[in-house]
Amino acid sequence: EKAREFYQFTSMKIEEVKSTTRTQRVATHSHIKGLGLNDDFTAKEISHGLCGQEKAREAAGIVVDLIKSKKMAGKALLLAGAPGTGKTAIALAVAQEIGSQVPFCPMVGSEVYSTEVKKTEILMENFRRAIGIRIKETKEVWEGEVTEITPEEKEDPHDGYGKVVEGVILSLKTTK
Repeated sequence: EKAREFYQFTSMKIEEVKSTTRTQRVATHSHIKGLGLNDDFTAKEISHGLCGQEKAREAAGIVVDLIKSKKMAGKALLLAGAPGTGKTAIALAVAQEIGSQVPFCPMVGSEVYSTEVKKTEILMENFRRAIGIRIKETKEVWEGEVTEITPEEKEDPHDGYGKVVEGVILSLKTTK
């Protein structure tokens, strides 16, 4: 009789029931959708996921306007302040206002301080990531048979008697 009970226990089918509650992962600043400014660059009290820091939001709005009018090209924005004052929130709001055309690469201090990699290498890598997003290069490739190679010569600036090759002209026979 005990053997029969054991057999029944081992033949039971166990199914995993998924929870009926909906789970959603939320990042720290995922609620921020913009700076929450009026048309005259004055901050709304609570808007676009931000509240408080009205003067900082208004200043950030001016920076966004400068960026959109292409008057901040080649310049950077540094937000400084004590922990928990809203620097990251304002930076994300600026990125939301500008749009996806301008690269936004957030960093945290723990990324920079590492025993394995130099601080400057990490910073340069992040700069390259921010700049490299928009670099696009197009090249035109010509295929064909080289029919003639003609060197272009010029006077040697170091030696007045000789000549140096400045360039080479290639003549191609192509189908283009």
